[in-house]
Amino acid sequence: MPDPLSGPSKSSVRRAGSTVRAFSRGEARLDQLNVALDVVGEYRATFSYPLLKVNNGLRGCLSRLHIDAEVTQRLKRMSTIVEKLTSRESQLDLSRMQDIGGCRVVTESNDISEARRVEAWIDAVWGARVLRRSDYLAHPRQSGYRALHVIVERDGRPIEIQIRTKRMHTWASNVEAFSDVLGTNFKQDGTSDVQILMRLMADMDIALDAGVTPPTELLANINRHATRLQAHLSGRGGRP
Repeated sequence: MPDPLSGPSKSSVRRAGSTVRAFSRGEARLDQLNVALDVVGEYRATFSYPLLKVNNGLRGCLSRLHIDAEVTQRLKRMSTIVEKLTSRESQLDLSRMQDIGGCRVVTESNDISEARRVEAWIDAVWGARVLRRSDYLAHPRQSGYRALHVIVERDGRPIEIQIRTKRMHTWASNVEAFSDVLGTNFKQDGTSDVQILMRLMADMDIALDAGVTPPTELLANINRHATRLQAHLSGRGGRP
């Protein structure tokens, strides 16, 4: 049986990432790019088995903790890996990219304590193999994005675990829907009309999570920016 973790060496992965960037700058040939992309694809495939193991572990965790939640997994698309290497993180060493394999836990309720219980289980099980943590619950991103991100090591591969409540997932799905329909990536921090509106929506969600009625001024701002966005899109042929 072939080893599911076998793949290109770390040095060849690094070179492949550098070649992809060089091609985007016009400093590499097409045949060199094709060879590099083959290496990237082989490396990406080595995340499949560790990703499956993490997925199974999370499902067992939810069962033991009696938490109703959905677990999904994904391998980052080749096009997204290339975009990250050439645009968003142009200095990143491909062999150090930590979100090629990812699992997502979405709790059925909006009880943030359930997300924290899953986080505590990950800490107890992985311990020193927790490589990095981003707490966007305590410190939401400027965009309004909220979740827990925990990167763990499984079979020598970093796997990112995202933990969201149902409300947080709905917010993120709406941002992705705007991005897909309008052809612009609104998932990053920014000041476009869409991003301002979604930041306000996140503020409303934070109030709801705290059991507080959203302030009248906040609701008025949401309505005002939603109306402004609709008018803006109508006036510019659907572009924000």
